Amino acid sequence: MKLLLALTVATALTTQDLPPKGESRATETKHLVVTTSASPETVTPGKPVTLAIDVAPKPTMHVYSPGQKGYIAITLTLDASPAFTAGKAKYPAGEKIYMPILNETQTVYAKPFRILQNVTLRQGSGHALRPMTIKGTLRYQACDDTICYLPTTVPLVWNLPLAFD
Repeated sequence: MKLLLALTVATALTTQDLPPKGESRATETKHLVVTTSASPETVTPGKPVTLAIDVAPKPTMHVYSPGQKGYIAITLTLDASPAFTAGKAKYPAGEKIYMPILNETQTVYAKPFRILQNVTLRQGSGHALRPMTIKGTLRYQACDDTICYLPTTVPLVWNLPLAFD
């Protein structure tokens, strides 16, 4: 089962804009497998780095995409830090599915997808020789064909070595 899920994630991610690089961390919940990575794999003060969150819903599961009214959409939130500035998270377009039990069409993610977020380490932010650690959370509500589960929050961490020009 895990091998099938890993192959599904790998196949789906080959069409994404950013290949995973550097250290990656996988977290598994009852509903999803979440993997973080960054590109480039080191951070240089003043230059952007793209954080990636690869999300693979487990079989029969889906999560709501941003903009879906009436449900808790998946949301990436980075912990605030004076050490970096963060752009806006980029979510792919969700797919519309019809839910017969509710007699409504919803915009969801039922297949593996990737969320991207650019951050830039501020110049002179006091991280001279230490790795840059960025923390955040991924909040979502997962559902299957018959039930919606309680909202879940997954802690995320990126440890990025520093590089200097």
